[in-house]
Formats: sequence, C-alpha cells, structure tokens
Amino acid sequence: MISLDDLLVIDPHDGGSIGLAKPSIRRAEYVFMTHDHYDHNAFQIMESKERRTGFVGIFTSSGFTLQGIQVNHDRNNGKSRGKTSIYIVKRGNLSFVHMGDIGEYPSESLLKNLSADVLALPVGGIITIDAKEASQLVKEISPSVVIPLHYWVKGHLMPLDPPDNFLNFTGLQVYSEREIDENNFKKGIYLYKS
Repeated sequence: MISLDDLLVIDPHDGGSIGLAKPSIRRAEYVFMTHDHYDHNAFQIMESKERRTGFVGIFTSSGFTLQGIQVNHDRNNGKSRGKTSIYIVKRGNLSFVHMGDIGEYPSESLLKNLSADVLALPVGGIITIDAKEASQLVKEISPSVVIPLHYWVKGHLMPLDPPDNFLNFTGLQVYSEREIDENNFKKGIYLYKS
C-alpha cells in the first residue's frame, strides 16, 4: 500500500488475508486500486471520499493529477490474471509512478511515457515481473527513489520471491525508512522492514 499524505492511497490490503499486520492508515480522500484482487482492494479498512478500481484515464483533484494506464497482469495478454493499471501521479514538481501488478515488461511506447522521481514496482516475480525485469525498469526509468512492492517477507502468505535478487541486480543504496521526505530525497531504494 502506498500513501500520499492523507490524500491518496493506492492498493490497500487488509493485512490478515496476506499474513501481515493491518496498515495503520485509517482515512484518505481518495483510494485507487490498480486491480480487484484481494491483496490490493481492501478499501473497507479506511474511510474515503471516493474510490476507484482499475482506473484508466485522467483524474484531477486536490492539487494532484493521476493518469491510469491499463496493462496485463500476466504474460498471456491478461487471460491468466486479468488487467492491472499503472498510475502516474503528479503533484507540484513531484512525479510518482505505481506500476501495479504488471506481469510483463512494458512496451517501448509505454516506457517513453514513464518518467518518475519516485517509482514503486513489483519485484517478487511469480505472478508479476521478476527481479531482473524490475531492475531493468529502474535503469530505464531512472527515478531518484525506488519503492519495491509485492515481494515475500516473513509471515507473508503469498508465493513470492524475497527482494534480495532485485537489490543485488540494481546495486543502489538501500534505506530502511518508512516515510520519504519529498523535499530531501536520498537517491536509492526504500525498503521498509517492520
């Protein structure tokens, strides 16, 4: 789950259904879910003014703009796991890209539209792109901050790979911080460990 202050939350999970602690965020103006799978759509855990699932298009409100682009959740044109959305969020001079549960490497035409100060992407493979593909995306998009998503940690019930291979492939500095100060980025990977 990613949160932009109390304004926007992307892909909330309920904790228990995936074997992790329940997130502490209880309210957000907007909740956007990249797709309607149980580990991304627990909007009921928080109060919100509005929520959207699998959004495609442009949404503007409260000083931010979100663009949703539909992509495949698998390498079988979406026939195995369906579709997911990539969300490109811009607020002021900050650009943030959430890759959703992208299951195949993006096309060259899509990559041309992806630039980000902050990039959040799945790195655990199995049901999304794998660590090697994720590290290649980091190289191509070249964000200042990378937030790994959708990987195995102790207690997690989903069959995913841990982030170790991704961290080794990128070679970037790793920070164990829960929050990122948008006015004082330290270039690298932010891997929160509870």
